[in-house]
Amino acid sequence: MAKLMDVRSPFPRVLAIGAHPDDIELGAGGLLARLSRSGSRVVMAVCSVPTQAEERLAEARRGATLIGAELVTVCGVEPVRVEDVPMHRIVARLDEIIARERPELVVTHSIRDVHWDHQLVHNATISALRRTPCDLLAFVSTPELNAASHFLGDCFADITETIDIKLEAVAAHATQTAKGSANLDSCRDIARALGRISGVTYAEAYEVLRLRL
Repeated sequence: MAKLMDVRSPFPRVLAIGAHPDDIELGAGGLLARLSRSGSRVVMAVCSVPTQAEERLAEARRGATLIGAELVTVCGVEPVRVEDVPMHRIVARLDEIIARERPELVVTHSIRDVHWDHQLVHNATISALRRTPCDLLAFVSTPELNAASHFLGDCFADITETIDIKLEAVAAHATQTAKGSANLDSCRDIARALGRISGVTYAEAYEVLRLRL
């Protein structure tokens, strides 16, 4: 049975790794904003910007600022798809970021995600964390598109106090909300439904990949 996550004692250093701009905000924006407000240093690492690089990077910076995080890019700022970058290059760059940040908590894509680039980033993250002792959580960026996985998660994070920050950070990605890939009503509805399941007003769901007790 999935349980509500206790984040009252914040992790000093948190690293979130996403495939594209807006993925992290959609999947983990509420939790990251809550951790940032609690005193954690939060870094959001975006692996690639496949299109409209200048606009989408500006949106990503805005989203990270709203959450209270620092933005870093993994594969540079030129337009590129994750699947077009050799895996060893992604892992090597993540190695550098992880060595610098020394995170106690890492949040990234679930291998259950139907998006191929998200699965690639999941695998690269697992490889890069091979020598790093940390807690590890996974999310699906768009739960409504991943319903076929029939998996909700292992735990929930209460984001009642940060739902508006999450939605504002998602809305910062105007190039994507205009296409309907990041619908704000859908984000709120999903968070509300997860909240009802977990006994709070709004929540996000996570898969626990590594937990140190």
